[in-house]
Amino acid sequence: MIFLNAPIQQDKIIDLLNNYDEDGVSFQLKSKSGMKLVFETNMEDLDAAAKLAKATIKKQSWGTVLYFQAGVEK
Repeated sequence: MIFLNAPIQQDKIIDLLNNYDEDGVSFQLKSKSGMKLVFETNMEDLDAAAKLAKATIKKQSWGTVLYFQAGVEK
């Protein structure tokens, strides 16, 4: 699983990643606590999954100005 720490635009992030489906890769929200969002993914390389999620968010017009962290849930 991967996590995103995002204080704002959480609904947009959740919607974007829950509906992501490119090259067979998908994300599904598993939990939300404060500003921490935890997503399950079908990617085996979780570091690459976190980078992909971050890049996908940054591609959005609203995502270019967001400050957030992405990483692997231990």
